[in-house]
Amino acid sequence: MRVLITGASGLIGSALTNRLTKEGHDVFSLVRPGSTRTGIAWQPGADLEDHPDLDDLDAVVHLAGAGIADQRWTPARKEVLWRSRVESTAHLRGALEERANPPKRFLCASAIGWYGHRDHDILDESSAPGHGFLADLCAAWESAAQSTKMTSACLRFGLVLDRSGGALGKMLPPFQLGLGGPLGDGRHWQSWIGLDDAVRHIMHLCVAPSDQVRGVHNVVAPEPIQQRDFASALAKALGRPAWVRTPRWAVQLLFGDMAKEALLASTRVVPKRRLQAGPSFQTPNLQDALGEALRRRSN
Repeated sequence: MRVLITGASGLIGSALTNRLTKEGHDVFSLVRPGSTRTGIAWQPGADLEDHPDLDDLDAVVHLAGAGIADQRWTPARKEVLWRSRVESTAHLRGALEERANPPKRFLCASAIGWYGHRDHDILDESSAPGHGFLADLCAAWESAAQSTKMTSACLRFGLVLDRSGGALGKMLPPFQLGLGGPLGDGRHWQSWIGLDDAVRHIMHLCVAPSDQVRGVHNVVAPEPIQQRDFASALAKALGRPAWVRTPRWAVQLLFGDMAKEALLASTRVVPKRRLQAGPSFQTPNLQDALGEALRRRSN
């Protein structure tokens, strides 16, 4: 295949690039103008470089964007998130559609924040949208990815597990010191997936029949878990206790709206479409997935 990746240096992008390259596929990436990395120059909102490697692409995997949970959601940060997720996606999709030979398919990252806070409801791809800034952001983001010239799909990622980055990378220091534990009462649901399983899902969507690709996909493991049980599993994997609970009020004081809509939101999501037609899971069990995520760095 010939695959173009944005966000190729990120957690998922770098793992996907390595896997595709090892299997002999041609992988190209978009980079900021002036970047020291090799790639096709693209400044969101400006022209996309007219590069010959943009022709005859089998798939584009669009993962680039400002980190949703990297900073407190001030008004300025919300604007950054909107521009980097919604406006940049619309710009890239439009630029690719204008080419004489557009890519065959456009796979765009999204997030399970689309569903919002839903208590104990079990959610699949047919569930109704949620409410709040994050849900609205995801809805606009997915709308910006819709194409009439490319087979388009939106990948609603849960918590992707790898010690090198993402949410797990941020959790590790306190847990390694024995200072980890549940957030709030820990009863809210978390939907997660091992990094290798996330990569395998993306690769499947690069080659699957169009009717199996088009639309939305929950990129999560089959069994979501309550946050207190996730904290216990992580502590067990590290051989540490998990007794330091962070009160709900403290999380909200520190993170504001992000606490309510991301860190403390209950989102019990299942991957219905993958279970019906996608590849099986290598690590469907959380303890196994955490073990794999923690071992990866030393290999």
